Amino acid sequence: MTTTYTINHNDQFNSIEVIFNGKPSEAVRDALKDLRFRWHGVRKLWYGYKTEEETRQAIDKAQGESKPVKKAAKAEPVAKANKFGVKVGDLFSASWGYEQTNVDFFQVIALVGDSSVRVREVSPVMIEENPTCSMAADRTYQTNTNGKILEPKSYSVFINDQEKGDIKRLKSFDADGVSHPQFRIASYASATLCTGETETCYESWYY
Repeated sequence: MTTTYTINHNDQFNSIEVIFNGKPSEAVRDALKDLRFRWHGVRKLWYGYKTEEETRQAIDKAQGESKPVKKAAKAEPVAKANKFGVKVGDLFSASWGYEQTNVDFFQVIALVGDSSVRVREVSPVMIEENPTCSMAADRTYQTNTNGKILEPKSYSVFINDQEKGDIKRLKSFDADGVSHPQFRIASYASATLCTGETETCYESWYY
């Protein structure tokens, strides 16, 4: 069913906001994700930085296309934890950047021995965003997947094989008497295991 929508301009963030009168189809949601739009769970809208014309064209094209119903994905077997307590489905997060602060998430899709994992870069659900200024925000993500394997991002700076995943060797550092498993994603950044239901991250950007 076709849903109607409105497009607004957010002058504070120099962004485009799309509001639907109902839940858009999977084809529309995929089209917005391809344009790097993100869902704002609090304000119940999609936001991004494309032009209004590009956004309308992508939505209208997706609304006119019918997508085949996908078969339910086969449930992934739950793996035992390795010696670091890491399991299949666990998320790791990495904060990095110079002129801006980026946060990327990686999911374990397989255990490799007792001390390595196979990971892909993913986009967990953002459930809240609290702007701290015009070019920064505290964003809260759902980081407990209950073992569910998320779809890989279409492109990753840090993972060479987003389909099969890259093998990363784990190590652990202690802080406040607690062990924190992590692995290197680059010479300048490491990804650390997410241990809570959610994780709030500071992110910034520039135009």
